[in-house]
Amino acid sequence: MGLNGALLGRPAAGKRPNVVIVLSDDQGYGDVGCYGAQDALTPHLDALAASGVRLLDFYANAPMCSPTRAALLTGRYPYRCGVPFVVDSRPGKLGLPGDELTIAELVRRQGYRTALIGKWHLGSHRDSLPNNQGFDEFYGFHAGCVDYYSHRFYWGLGAGAPSFHDLWRNDREIDASGVYATDLITRESVRFLEERGEEPFLLVVAYNAPHYPMHAPEEYLRRFPQDMDPERRMHLALCAAMDDGIGRIVATLDHRGLRENTFVFFQSDNGATIEDRAGLGGRNTPFRGFKFSLFEGGIRVPAIANWPGVLPAGETRTQPAASMDLFPTVAELCGAGAPTDRVIDGRNIWPVLAENAPSPHERLCWKRYDQAAIREGDWKLVVNGIMALGEEYALQGSGKAFLSNLAADAREIRNLAGREPETAARLQRKLRQWELDVQSGG
Repeated sequence: MGLNGALLGRPAAGKRPNVVIVLSDDQGYGDVGCYGAQDALTPHLDALAASGVRLLDFYANAPMCSPTRAALLTGRYPYRCGVPFVVDSRPGKLGLPGDELTIAELVRRQGYRTALIGKWHLGSHRDSLPNNQGFDEFYGFHAGCVDYYSHRFYWGLGAGAPSFHDLWRNDREIDASGVYATDLITRESVRFLEERGEEPFLLVVAYNAPHYPMHAPEEYLRRFPQDMDPERRMHLALCAAMDDGIGRIVATLDHRGLRENTFVFFQSDNGATIEDRAGLGGRNTPFRGFKFSLFEGGIRVPAIANWPGVLPAGETRTQPAASMDLFPTVAELCGAGAPTDRVIDGRNIWPVLAENAPSPHERLCWKRYDQAAIREGDWKLVVNGIMALGEEYALQGSGKAFLSNLAADAREIRNLAGREPETAARLQRKLRQWELDVQSGG
């Protein structure tokens, strides 16, 4: 069924919907209350889920930042759209190629006002900057992370390399030293909503929380017991500050009378991490693996779709879907249609959200450096893994192909490759065909 038939309630005739996409950073499946985290305090995300649709089998297109963001914006697998790995955070580095078509460019052609507030991490070369990738307004930082108070980047630059300040309004560097980054992102998002004109809008709110550095204001730390594991306490405080920001954004939509004509979508960009500089506070419960891993914990992420009176309230979906599906879904909602001059790997998931229709994907695939994975139905194959960070989930020796049936074993504990060699071989062939296809471009 098409979009018109799928909508439970229609906006006023001729009134195009607004779109708000909210991204969190390194927030795991087990870091959100409505996903079972009893120690988390995320009432605003929980409220979005209670009045919307919670996706239980939603995937980031990569177990790390940049590729997932590129896939979301282009509707294409990361290898196909030219961002297979984490983009170099240093100034002047190319990221998302200039000839890629983003959802911002597509809907802007339909008269939409577009803005991205927060983390970019898709390159700081002129061709890759947000204002050259379809966003009328940009406020945030180009690198993979910044200090929450000084807004400086100082990770991974090598011995003796200088850090650099990284906070921008469009192409102008600005100083907001001492103001908490999560609050800045919320404040600028609210400003955009309050100052908008009559034209419809696409707003991408890309929080850097709870990504390291682990900086949370004392007021948020006080919300959690002092005897809680200190790393978990800090991680959840970062999430709570972001959740309050999301609440302010939704409240602004209500206040401005925009809520009933706005599609809101939330997701994390990958699972929680166990990097030394972040600690062990994040949770991907109940799944195996962390950020950088293609086991479920690295790529299955919390995701919520909300549109009062249009999408159903309090329902869940178990159909596999991925970040790249937002491109064709939003394009359809905004009346743009998907482009025909390039391969779009994402699929319109509006019928899934509105009607609980079957997944439009026969299979989903991932590749991360030396590791690749494929999910087809309930079968999932992970191959050739040498995990980063000394993670215990490394695949070695005869176990370099790990086959699981997620319906029976979502935690990926039992390797069925030896018992189901034909299934493992079939999936490995399809995975190889996919790798050749996406690396050929198109």
